[in-house]
Amino acid sequence: MNAPRRISAFFILADRGLRSARVLFREEQFEDSTLFVQQVAERIARALLTHAGVAFGTSHNLGQMSAALPTGHPFKERILSFDDLSAVVTAYRYPTDSGRLKDAPDIAALHTRLEEVEQLVSDAKIYVYGPNAA
Repeated sequence: MNAPRRISAFFILADRGLRSARVLFREEQFEDSTLFVQQVAERIARALLTHAGVAFGTSHNLGQMSAALPTGHPFKERILSFDDLSAVVTAYRYPTDSGRLKDAPDIAALHTRLEEVEQLVSDAKIYVYGPNAA
């Protein structure tokens, strides 16, 4: 595995996800914006796991990713703080068995989460690449 290339790719994907989340938020497609916020947090978690030398499977669960980071890792709690978004991987993509769609997320809370994930990306880049990375 080429860890530096993989880490870089995760950051590229996170940046793309941020752009998508912002556009969808402006277009009031909040459910899809929420999915991208989760994906950005997941991509950063995967970048940090790779940077720490931790192999991680295909789960999308941010709580599990946080738990896999080494004890004392500076992003362990921040990744865990996004675990509430782990369920949106499927919640807004599929109807329930009865055909019901999940209610849209709270707009103000989603805006806050979008700002938090933007800061997470910036801080993770600085952590991995140094202060000139952001």
